[in-house]
Parts: sequence; structure tokens; C-alpha cells
Amino acid sequence: MLTPLENERDIVYRCQQGDLKGYRLIYNHFSQPLLRLGLSLLKSQEDAEDAVQATFVRLYLSVGQFQIRSSLGTYLFRIMVNTCMDTLKKRKNFRPQEFAGAESVYLSQDPLRLDLEKGVAALPERIRLCFVLFAVEGCKHSEIAEIMDLSIGTVKAHIFQAKSRLRRLFAEKWSGTGYEL
Repeated sequence: MLTPLENERDIVYRCQQGDLKGYRLIYNHFSQPLLRLGLSLLKSQEDAEDAVQATFVRLYLSVGQFQIRSSLGTYLFRIMVNTCMDTLKKRKNFRPQEFAGAESVYLSQDPLRLDLEKGVAALPERIRLCFVLFAVEGCKHSEIAEIMDLSIGTVKAHIFQAKSRLRRLFAEKWSGTGYEL
């Protein structure tokens, strides 16, 4: 679940009035979850940091039009997803499967964790994003649906597909090793 910012409406109003301290509060609250999402999607610390900066620039430019129909966190995650997708589209010959062999951005030495990261990275883009938002960021199905502009049923199906694919991967590779799922 995206943790709402305390006094969110007041802080958004302050930002709409040009109060830079309001932006600082928003940045302090949301920058790390956005960075984790960026790392999950882009697999590059530098690209993820750039995407976070671009997300906050977009917030700065659009905060005047922001209406509190959804939470600020949902709004920021939606901007971040769009920013990451733009980055991925700009990469030459981008194919999500290329990340299956990528080095871990967490530099983990645990082979189980490395396989999990590779398995998640190999998921199709939308399925991976739904899974990361659900399993890593703890978003509710309804929040993911709003962030990704999908139906709740589609979100649930994507998460189910991700879990099924990861279970198959682990059943094949890790059965009988004590890492049963």
C-alpha cells in the first residue's frame, strides 16, 4: 500500500502556491519508493535516479492541475511508470528479455535472490510492473489499476501470471534444495 503523506491536501495546496518546502516534504516521503520502482523497471541506478528527478520535475510542472481525486502517491507512481516507459522506449532495440541475464542492481551474493531478480526481470513488461508494485511496493490492486490504467481484474491476472511463472522457475531450479515455494 502506498503510504499517504500526512496532511497531503495541505502540502499539495502549498506546492500549488509555490512553497518549495512542500516539494521537499513530498520528495522526502516518496523518493525511495520511486527509486525502487525505477530500479525494478530500468535495472540501472543512474537511469532510475534520472527517472525520479524527471518525475519530480513533471510534478512541479503539473501540480497546478493536480486535483485530489486520487492519492498523491498514486499520481507520482503513474508519472514514474510513464517516465520509465519513455526511457525504455528510447533505448536502442530494447527487449525485456535482455535483462534476464543482467547483473543484480542489489549486488546480492545469494543465488536464490539473484534467480528471483532474473526471473522478475524476464517477465513481460506489464506483468512485471504489476508484480513489482504489488509484491515490492505493497500497492493494493485498486492502486495498481489506477497507476497503470488497467482494470482490477487485469491487474489480478497479471499478478497471478507473474507468481505462476516464478513458481515454475523455482520448481525447476530449486526443488529439493530447501527453498521450496
